[in-house]
Amino acid sequence: MTVSNTLSSRPAGILRRFGAMVYDGVVVAAVLFIAALPLPILDQLASGEAWVLTIKRVYLLGACFAYLGGFWVHGGQTVGMKVWRLRLLRDDGRRLRWKDAFWRFTVSCLSLAALGLGFFWVFVDPHRRTWHDHLSHTYIAKVESS
Repeated sequence: MTVSNTLSSRPAGILRRFGAMVYDGVVVAAVLFIAALPLPILDQLASGEAWVLTIKRVYLLGACFAYLGGFWVHGGQTVGMKVWRLRLLRDDGRRLRWKDAFWRFTVSCLSLAALGLGFFWVFVDPHRRTWHDHLSHTYIAKVESS
């Protein structure tokens, strides 16, 4: 018996998206924990330097992008999206490129910086899209099993 996955024509549900975000939040926390292990060495090498904090932040954001962007580009699904049967696609239906992943990640960070307003946009948008969906020309589709 063969099981094939097809994409639903309906936008992904809000609760399903939230579940995937929570699941990925746990994975991202683990990624950041591991990525942060070498940071005390940087503190010892450049103790008291003002630029060290900036370098740390950029490095940890890069680790988040490597996780999320890597999964978005290679298969369109993070670990949480796989569990909740969601897939990220471009508006033209094709898989994301690194450029698309970069814009999506950047705008999602801005959405968070705006007290999550970009994420809450999903409640007012008729197609359940966030700011980063709109500005990166992407959407999240539900994967139907048949």
